[in-house]
Amino acid sequence: MSETFLTAWRRRAEMPAGELPWLLGVARLTLANHARSRRRRDALAQVLIDRASSATGGEHDADRELLRAIAALSPDDRELLMLVGWDGLAPAEAARVVGCSPATCRVRLLRARRRLRALLDRDEEPASLITESTA
Repeated sequence: MSETFLTAWRRRAEMPAGELPWLLGVARLTLANHARSRRRRDALAQVLIDRASSATGGEHDADRELLRAIAALSPDDRELLMLVGWDGLAPAEAARVVGCSPATCRVRLLRARRRLRALLDRDEEPASLITESTA
């Protein structure tokens, strides 16, 4: 609802005299945009999960572990990391996409990166205990 009224405020000069139908149309389009974004985010998460589960060994082990770790993150963490890491957005730009302040986005990004690092480090620990001398 807030995005609908924000759009109405920004486009108040274009608003027709009968504002209710126009506002309802803006609300419908806003909801459609959110649904489309959610579908894209969920589809990307599914691709990551599929790739992580079907990746084979060899030189792709690091990629597989990274994909598994990313898939294990919350959808919000995944979205923020993808916006910055994959789409190449600056944290201030990613903040606009997710609807928060740049400062909040930087804190969320820092925490998401820490959680990702913790997942990656947790996966590396058991393998690092096995060496040629102990195998």
